Formats: sequence, C-alpha cells, structure tokens
Amino acid sequence: MFSFRKLILTTTAIVTLATAVSANIYSGQLTSYSDEQALKLLISEHALDPSTFEDAHEYITLNRPTIMKEYLRQTSNRAPATRRSSPSEPSLGATSGNGLMIVLGVAGMAVATSLAGGGGGQKPGPAPRAVPDPGPSPSPGPTPSPDRPADFRTPEFNRNYGLSLIEADERYAKGGQGEGVKISILDTGIDVNNRDFLGKIDFQNSYSYFGDPRDISDTDGHGTHVAGIAAGRKDVQGTHGVAFGSELVIFKGIVWPDAINRSIKADAHVMNNSWVYIYTDTKITIPITDYTSGKQLAGALGEDIINALNAAKDADLISVVAAGNHSLPEVAVNAGIPVLLPEYDGYFIAAVAVDQNKQIAGFSNRCGVAKDFCLAAPGVGIISTRNGGGVVAFDGTSQAAPHVTGGYALLKSQWPELTAPQISQIMFDTADDLGEPGVDEIYGQGFLNLSRAMRPVGELVVYQGNTTKSEAIPLAETGIAASGALAPALNQALTGQVLMVTDEYTRGFDLAASALVSEIEAPKPSLTIAREVKVSDTLTVMRSNHSTGIRFDGGASTSEINLGDADPGADPFGQLLTEDYSFGHKLELTGTLALIADHAFGSSSDSFTRTSVGLEAKDKDGSGLSAQFGLIEENGTVLGSRFMGAAGQDGRSSTSFLEISGSVAVGQGTLLTVSGTQSTTDFQQAGLVTGGNNLMGRAGQISISKKRFLGSPGTMSLSVSSPLQISSGEISIDLPQDRVAAVAGQESTGVTRTSQTVDITSSVRPIDIGLTYQIASDAPGSDILFNAGYRARGGDQNPYFGFALSHSF
Repeated sequence: MFSFRKLILTTTAIVTLATAVSANIYSGQLTSYSDEQALKLLISEHALDPSTFEDAHEYITLNRPTIMKEYLRQTSNRAPATRRSSPSEPSLGATSGNGLMIVLGVAGMAVATSLAGGGGGQKPGPAPRAVPDPGPSPSPGPTPSPDRPADFRTPEFNRNYGLSLIEADERYAKGGQGEGVKISILDTGIDVNNRDFLGKIDFQNSYSYFGDPRDISDTDGHGTHVAGIAAGRKDVQGTHGVAFGSELVIFKGIVWPDAINRSIKADAHVMNNSWVYIYTDTKITIPITDYTSGKQLAGALGEDIINALNAAKDADLISVVAAGNHSLPEVAVNAGIPVLLPEYDGYFIAAVAVDQNKQIAGFSNRCGVAKDFCLAAPGVGIISTRNGGGVVAFDGTSQAAPHVTGGYALLKSQWPELTAPQISQIMFDTADDLGEPGVDEIYGQGFLNLSRAMRPVGELVVYQGNTTKSEAIPLAETGIAASGALAPALNQALTGQVLMVTDEYTRGFDLAASALVSEIEAPKPSLTIAREVKVSDTLTVMRSNHSTGIRFDGGASTSEINLGDADPGADPFGQLLTEDYSFGHKLELTGTLALIADHAFGSSSDSFTRTSVGLEAKDKDGSGLSAQFGLIEENGTVLGSRFMGAAGQDGRSSTSFLEISGSVAVGQGTLLTVSGTQSTTDFQQAGLVTGGNNLMGRAGQISISKKRFLGSPGTMSLSVSSPLQISSGEISIDLPQDRVAAVAGQESTGVTRTSQTVDITSSVRPIDIGLTYQIASDAPGSDILFNAGYRARGGDQNPYFGFALSHSF
C-alpha cells in the first residue's frame, strides 16, 4: 500500500496546478507596470508584510519570470518562517516535512490557463488556443504509399506543426509508425472516451493512484494533451500523435517508483514524464545542480526510486523527462539523474522546448550539465487532444517530452533489435545542431530529427552469416556485373526479394536485392577483318583486328594457334568470354568430312577453359553442316558474369553446349546459313546468390550473303540473330532479412535469413538485325568492312553502325 501522506501530497500538486492563478492578488493590479516597477512594488510589499511572498512568487512565476532571481535575492533574508531557507539537500523520495512537492512539468501556462485563465510555473504567454474540431474529412483519401512522405501530410498531420518540424512523415513513409511499442504515460490520467485513444489503452495494466485504481479518467487535461502528442490515433480527425500506431499504458498521479515497476510489468518500452520536482516554498523547479554527488542524489531520491530505476535499466525501459518551465539554466533534477548517477546513462532523455523556428522557448529550462543526453523538441503552441473532445494548443516542456517519446517509439518500432542506449544515441547523433556548434548547454544534442534518424549512419554492410559477429562485407563492394546471358535470370531470381543491410548501429535497412544486378549488354555483332599471309607451303600467318595466329597445314590435318580471340562474334560464348589464347586442330576424314577440336583459355582476370570437339562437312560451293559439343569451366565467373563482395565468392561454373550450323548455296555466290546453340550451366558459390542448376541457354542466327553484290567486289550479308540468354532453370539465393529483436534489454546478435530456389522462366530476348558489306582481298591492298543494324528488346530499339578499314602491303 502507498502511504496516505504521499497520496495527499500528490493530490495537492494537481490541485495547486489547477487553482494557481484565479485568486492571485497581483494579477490585475500590476498589469500596466513595467518589470522594474513591478519588482520594486513587490519588494516593498514584502518588506512591509513578508506573508505576501507566496502571492508575489506565484505572480512572478506566471507573469514575469525574468525578475524572479532579483526578487529572491532581495527577499531571501526576510522570508516567512514557513519558507525553506536552503535547498542544500532536498529529499525527493519522501515528500513530507522537507519543503518539497511534485507538480506537473507543464508550461503551466498551457494547462493551468485552460483551467483558470492563467498558468503556473512559467513565462507568461497567450492563453491556450482552443481549436475548433474540424469534424470528419469528406473521405479518408488514398491509402498512404509506402514510400511517399507527402501522403502522410494530411490536415490531421498538419494541425500539429511539431510533426512536420521533426519530419515524422519521412519516418512514416518508411514504415515506422509505432506498431508493437508500448508507451507509459505518468500524468493526470487520460480522456478514456476520446476517439483519439479508442483501442489504444492497455486498461489491464493502467493504474490510478487516486480513489478507484482502475479509474484513469483525466481530472485536469494535461495527461490527455500529452498522450495525444505521443500516440494519438490517426483517424482523419483532429490531430494524431507522433507514434500513432503505439499502445498506451496510463498512470494517473505521480508515484514514480511504483509507476516504473508497473510499466515494466506492462512491457512498456518508453516512459513519458511531463512533470518535475519543485520546492514547495518557491514553487521553482529543483535543478539537478542543487546536488553535488551521486550519493547525495541517490539519498534524496530514496531506495524505492533507485530500485525502480535499476529495474527499468534491466528491462530496457527508457525515461523521457521534461526539463521544466522556469527558464533555468539547468534541467529539473528528475531529468538530469545520469549527470550524477552515470549508470543510468542511455536510459534518460531530457527534453527542452523550442518554438516553430527552433528557438529555445523563453519559459523552458536549458539543458545545462545534462547536455549530453538532452534533446530539443517542439513545445510552443502545440495542438493536441483536449480533455472532453476536440483539440487545444498548449505550451511547455511537457509538450516537448512526448514528441521525443513518440520519436523513440517510432525508432523502436522500426528496429526492435536495438536497445534503449542504442536508440537514444541514434537520436542524439542525428539531431539538428542548434545554437553553438556541437553539443551545447542550451539545446544539448540538438533538435529531434526523425528523418535523419531514419537514414543509415556510417558504412552499410551485408552479413554473411546468422549473427552480427559473422563476416560483414561492405555494400559498396557488393554487386553483380551480369552478362546479357545471365542478367535476366538473376533479375527474375532477385526481383521482389529484400536484402537487409546494416549501418554502424547494426540497424537493418531494406534494399531491393535486384538493385545489385548491373547488366552488361550483350555485344552487338562485331566487325572482324581477317587476312592471311602464306609464308610457306605448310605455314600461314593469320591476322585480324582481334588476334594474331599461325596455321600449320599437314596434308590431311591442320593446326592453329591464336593469341587473342580470332573471331569473337562467330559463336555466342565468344561474346561473353575473352579468350587469351587458343589451339585448334582439324583432321580430314574424307574429302568433305572433317573432325574438329578446339581448346581455349581465358586470361587471369577472366579465368576459364573451353574445350570442344565436332564434325564438319563442307561442299565446294560453300554448303555444309557442322556440329560441336563442348564444355566451359569458369573460375570466378558464370557465363562471363562477375559476382563481387557479398554477392558471391569462390564461384565455379560449368557449361556444356551443343552448336549446330548449316549452310546451303541458294544461287551463284549466295549462301544461306542457319546456326543455333543450346547450353546448360550449373554453378556453386558462397554469397547471396549461392548457385544455379540446369540453367538452359539458347542462341541463334539466320543470315544470307551474296558475293559480288550488284557487281561490286564485296560481299553483302543480311542477318537476324539473338545472343545467348538463359531461358529456364533454377537459381538459389540466401539473403539476410532482419535482425532478431532485443530481449530484456540485451541486444541480440541474431540475423534471420531466407534461403530459397527460384524457378527461371523465359524472358524477352534481344534480337539483332544487321546488314554487312565487306571488301576483302588475299593480295596486298585494302580491306573495307561496313555494318549497320539495330537491336530490338521488348519496346526498346537501338540502332548501331560500324566501319573498319585495313591495308596490307
């Protein structure tokens, strides 16, 4: 049971807040006075009658806080006996008999003026702005797109400028809306019937420290306003909270240690504290600097609070605390606890208030010595839910705190794997720098910026294993330079797949896996000018614009050695793999039939071997038929495609193929040629793309050529061809998908992955239509080669043109 004494004092706090202004004797009397005149009169009144101190202090707090310091200095030796003379060691844990009470850290102007025409405990300003309820919109409008922040900038969003100022819409567009996160609110209760909270309150774990413990209905309006800022429902009416997808657990009244323990039991992730400790005599916020050591502060807080804070740390429950509204250079003591008790660093965020221009509010306490864990957030003229319905505008660090609380909930929703210290550090590191460069004593770490908090920080990496302790390869080094043969299949396998990459905080970010693929377009038909020079009866030197070689003629057999690729356009694989050198042998079996064999090697940067054997039959008029069966072994590439970084390593591939070509003379000097290639590729490797099985590839060409075209000395050729492209088979992938959520405040190292095999189907293939004209001579002179055509692929058409000239002497 809680002591009656504590309940009475907490009730007194709320009553004091609600009735602070209406009976003040100076409210009307000093309206036309300057600050200097008012100060002089109040000091004179105190000299005559020290009992006027309470009314004068209250009036200054509400209306002229800038003269408070001088008023206290000149009246400090003449205070009434009931006034505490020294704040040297206030005790916060027990609130009776030591001159202390707990009050809500509202810009009292906001809540109290809504209740009694004025405020308590802050710089004066306009009365709360009651905003008419706009009622339901004509229609809900389109469902927000997952990647369009503009779709979230609805009238409901725009009513609280704070949402735009902290760039919450950018966070919403990326999916972070607070789902799965529970926010604890320790305040004056909540309007349980308000539509902004329908279905959002955890009634089972909520609790009231007044009367019926289940009656958490708001007695003031402050708690309703704060809860609306943090997590009001998005329903196209009124306004909505920062983390509109989050759940709420409500505690009515300020019994801090018990509320912390109940928040832990309720599985809350973040606790909002829009209240401060004050001195009962001066009604001024107790700043953290009124304590000089951790021992002193721990003693003042008391064992119950310390035990509760330890339990919160173990449960990864973070507290966001209003800095206070007395224009002090330091935050309230409950907001600055880690200054003297650093073991709670990472589990507290102090919140100061700024206006729409990101300037510190006149009433707001500053960050001071708490600057390292202090954030600035909107706190002036904040429109949120009103107790009893509609919306209302209030000011205060009480309004700044729930912006930060809601922001934390969004990040936790997006990255449940992160702990409170990690998320708070991200919020600090990504805040907008205000005031003096760097962390300063006014704005602390800076202004809350959810858009920046959403973006990756540092180098992005891809984990290779099932934990964050496994090898991490930079995303910048990861990719696939895919040949035209394999790119469509890889795109099919990876389209719609999500690849998780992580930043320096090990936060997971989704990347479209298909973005790793960069297609290297299949080369268009190339120009090859070949010339032979017979050195002797058995030796011939061969040269082309691609290679140099020699041929040995030995009667029934012929052998060739080439450096370079003799004719890369002659077969589909020559377009994918660059030969370094090759050997060829031809053995005549009959006058028209020959056995042919070839062996080629790739360079060190394109390591492969290619071996083929076959038969060739050719007639004197050029008609003929050939068939070759071969095998290509690649080391580090697959059909010429390179896998880099995390995409694939140590890969080996094997491709078997069959090439058939036939030519028939259809007239004097006219030859029709048809060729086709069928291949099967298998590969295995470590990485995101782990292998492929039975990948079937096809290529083909039809051409017709005419020698001495229109009486000219050259040969004209017209061709229709399609380069090699995979049309069926399977590709296996293994992609990191997500981080395992943190448990009980302990960061998980787990990485979830998905492994699957994707069936490949035929896709649109490129078609080349080309026209070639060549003048060649075996004698010394000039060779001229001209070609033109276009490549069609789906709706894309790309013309090309080529010209080559060589001359031999």
